[in-house]
Amino acid sequence: MASPAAASGGIPTESLTGVGVMSSVNSADDPTPPPNTTNPNPEAPETAAEGLGGHDQKTVRAVVNDNGTLVAGQSFGAVSVTRVEQPVGTYQVCFNVPITNGTYVASIGIPGNVGASAPGEITVVGRFATTKCLFIQTFNSSGVLADRSFHVTVVYSKKR
Repeated sequence: MASPAAASGGIPTESLTGVGVMSSVNSADDPTPPPNTTNPNPEAPETAAEGLGGHDQKTVRAVVNDNGTLVAGQSFGAVSVTRVEQPVGTYQVCFNVPITNGTYVASIGIPGNVGASAPGEITVVGRFATTKCLFIQTFNSSGVLADRSFHVTVVYSKKR
């Protein structure tokens, strides 16, 4: 005969002697939600992030086609994209502000919100000898340089 916990979809407690577990999981007779471990004070009001040390965080972004053209309607603060001649899959993206004190996040993805991107990988680093540009390389899933559309976001602070 099954235990009451097993009958209600939970874990039979007799098989867990000495183990500290709840006897039911999402049981209809126990509507209590699990404790909130990510926000110990869920009643606290939400506040805007101030950044480290109260710095004023700013964001610029660029969406770039695989041919190296900037998608203006989805970009903010990006002023140019240059497809570096050799090798393929190599781009320079420049912004209208210094971004050297920023955090760069890039991902493979096509512009807009319809369709799917070819799979691949991407690397991003600040561009040598400039404070406003990034050096980006895109690869196919085998790790070979390949032209891929991508999105890049920079969060930066003028204070540091």
